[in-house]
Amino acid sequence: MLRNKFRLALLAALAPVFFLSACDQAEQGRVLNYEKGTYLGQKDQALSDQEKEILRQRTMMQQGT
Repeated sequence: MLRNKFRLALLAALAPVFFLSACDQAEQGRVLNYEKGTYLGQKDQALSDQEKEILRQRTMMQQGT
C-alpha cells in the first residue's frame, strides 16, 4: 500500500515537469489575445530600394511585359 502511494506521489510530482517541458520555446511570447480586424504581431522590416526593384522585375516577368 505504501509503495502505491509513493508511486502516485512521484507521478504527481513529475507530471507537471513533463507537461511544462513540452512547451516549445518558439511558442513563447506570441499573441494570445486577438482583436478583430487588427494585426497585433511584430512589424515587418522595410524593404530596401534594391529589394523593391528585384520584386518589380519579377512582377514584370510574371505579367509577360
